[in-house]
Amino acid sequence: MKNVFNRGSLSFIAALLCIMTMVDAKVATAGWDKLTTGCKEKLFPVTSGGSKDEKVSCTFHDKVNDLIIVAGNSTSEDYAPAANDHAFAYALDMDGNWVWGKFFYNVSFAISTISGCTVDANGNVVFLGMGNQVPVIMELAPKDGQVLKFVSFDKIGSTDTSMPWYGTYGAIHHDIKDDDDQQPYYYAAFVMENALQMLKVNSATYEIKWNYQYKYEGDTSGADWKQKKIPGFLHQDPKDNTRMYLLGQ
Repeated sequence: MKNVFNRGSLSFIAALLCIMTMVDAKVATAGWDKLTTGCKEKLFPVTSGGSKDEKVSCTFHDKVNDLIIVAGNSTSEDYAPAANDHAFAYALDMDGNWVWGKFFYNVSFAISTISGCTVDANGNVVFLGMGNQVPVIMELAPKDGQVLKFVSFDKIGSTDTSMPWYGTYGAIHHDIKDDDDQQPYYYAAFVMENALQMLKVNSATYEIKWNYQYKYEGDTSGADWKQKKIPGFLHQDPKDNTRMYLLGQ
């Protein structure tokens, strides 16, 4: 992946970060514009991308390593190695300096797009995306972008000539210690054949603990908009580890 600066045709900008802080607004901090005592703004003159389309699905602050991590999808052959879909991820430090960057698909792990992300209690980044036309989960170390784990999912009985349509969004969570059996689990939700699927997968053994399908059974017209449910975000209750919340449409 290339790092490109100050190019007007680029598709996205890692430029604005608002950090909640208790620093007194009267105290000047280099590089920061004073807004309030609770929120400060910092601008990075950094752009990254190619001559075609880049889609950013994840932008978050890694508190442990104090990095800004960005991930998504690119179709630019002058950003990724070819013009087909490639997932990408990169990290900047708090001064806007390039720390690491990776692209995926064809040359490494088969991921064509990253659509969801979360940071687990170990400080590792967990991505949900698509690779080889099926959903994938990838876990990596945010300090250097090293891939730690990778798992893909497809429907039982699928073949190269008979494969369902999938769609991934932002619904991914990693519970590193389950309350019931003390095992680590990925929770993920995505669309398969116009129905929402939600899985609980052991992140050590990759064994599926359970899988539920949600579909509106009252529709007999076959209208796609009535059947499809889009899982946007998946969160664990901060006060009750036995509860999960799924937000979507």
